[in-house]
Amino acid sequence: MRVQEQTTLAKAAAGSGVALHSGVETRIVFRPAAAGAGIVFRRADLRGRSEGGRSQAEIAIPASAQSIADTRLGMRLENAVGVSVMTVEHVMAALALAGIDNALVDIYGPEAPGFDGSAAPLIDLITAAGAPRRLGAAREAIEVRAPARIEDAERFIEVSPADGRIVEVSIDFPDEAIGSQTVILSLDAPEDVARIAAARTFCRLRDVEAMRAAGLGLGGSLNNAIVVDGARVLNEEGLRDHQEFALHKALDLIGDLNLLGAPLYGRVRAHKPGHELNARLVRRLAGDLASVERRVIPVEAEPARATA
Repeated sequence: MRVQEQTTLAKAAAGSGVALHSGVETRIVFRPAAAGAGIVFRRADLRGRSEGGRSQAEIAIPASAQSIADTRLGMRLENAVGVSVMTVEHVMAALALAGIDNALVDIYGPEAPGFDGSAAPLIDLITAAGAPRRLGAAREAIEVRAPARIEDAERFIEVSPADGRIVEVSIDFPDEAIGSQTVILSLDAPEDVARIAAARTFCRLRDVEAMRAAGLGLGGSLNNAIVVDGARVLNEEGLRDHQEFALHKALDLIGDLNLLGAPLYGRVRAHKPGHELNARLVRRLAGDLASVERRVIPVEAEPARATA
């Protein structure tokens, strides 16, 4: 059986923008990495300082279930010496949707740039660097072998065996502008991948003051988030997709699931997901040998990839 090869970026790719929660201007650089490296974030702003500087090992934060440190309004990862990076879910989703298995991701600040609130600008950076470079080593998948479920009252995420990679997300908000939505998406269908990539983060106007009082959302604006107030979408350009809210929840879920370190083959069904619930599922699957197993991916299962 011919199998897929692991991938990395063809060359380095960089961009800058305002971080959604900290509000600081920050920079991201995607760099190629060797087979088996996985995704590793590096706090590049802490490297090489003459006073209080960190070694290369100390600034490296593996993108894994073990690194999850906080899930308030985003995913924060932290390494064993306490170095952390915030709001990595869109970066992880972009790498997954672009078909990149191995990368060094340098962040020049405490948080990844927010860009327009979706994964599309990040995917544009990655794909502008060229087609993913194949590394010669076999690409692995995490295959769902038996059902598993995480729940919190009426909220839940469950995985079950299926051909391919299916994500079903349902949401239910009291705000008329959002309401109830359900999307069923195949990550092997280019048109679904494109819809997911373009979906922006969103918030409710009444929540903005509470977020800022908690030191979050300081960089948020109508340029990098959808803001709703009851029945109104406050962004002048409106929505990109009539299901953009559910699509963005799917985007966050895909990014968080990428912390497993390999594509997940099976059906993921989520009702009212969020980062805390997503993180619980990632931790569960990372250590659940009865529900999932690793296998190499045949060439016939070549995944769809988001493109610029």
